[in-house]
Amino acid sequence: MAISRTIVADAFFSAFDFVYGITKLGFNFVGWLKENAYLRYQAVPDPHAPRRRGRKAKYGKTEDFSNPDMSIFNSFIYTDSKGVATRCLYAIVHSRTLKREIKIVICPGKDGKPIVYFTTELSMSSDRIVGFFRTRFQIEFDIRDAKQFTGLQSSQTRDRQRLDFAFNLSFTTLNICKTVIREDYPNLTLAQFKRLMFESDLASTTISTY
Repeated sequence: MAISRTIVADAFFSAFDFVYGITKLGFNFVGWLKENAYLRYQAVPDPHAPRRRGRKAKYGKTEDFSNPDMSIFNSFIYTDSKGVATRCLYAIVHSRTLKREIKIVICPGKDGKPIVYFTTELSMSSDRIVGFFRTRFQIEFDIRDAKQFTGLQSSQTRDRQRLDFAFNLSFTTLNICKTVIREDYPNLTLAQFKRLMFESDLASTTISTY
């Protein structure tokens, strides 16, 4: 099995030491930036500006996520796994914190605040950047649901093989539940579906007994 060259992490790891170490090892990094990230783009020389002595500016003004410069950004439509289309923006900018050029993607958040994804791989497609990060976030949802609904933390054994079986059984059950919900009960949450299965089994047991 080949090892992926892309590492995905949240904003806590979007720091120079971590990103520099990852890229030195030959990996690409996909992450998320905080609202106060200091980003700037390459300065575009004005051919009509008067000549001045000294070094020319390498970078232009800092980027404002809430009001991006559309002369720098390009737009595209990202469609998620549920078929919901969202208009996002992308551009290659310079990060002062990471001390390198990065490619960022700005997508609207649920609370109205922009969500800024980025990657050190400048040639990576914009929809792939968003897809990588959202796939990583889905793993956290699966662990949360497995803890709450399918007994991921219920096993008390210390045997390695039994723990492996219990963990696999928990996630397998979770995947089956989500598949049934998606195909037969699209309006139910996982908690509602679990209650429905519990009450159906209780009713079936009661009827068969009496």
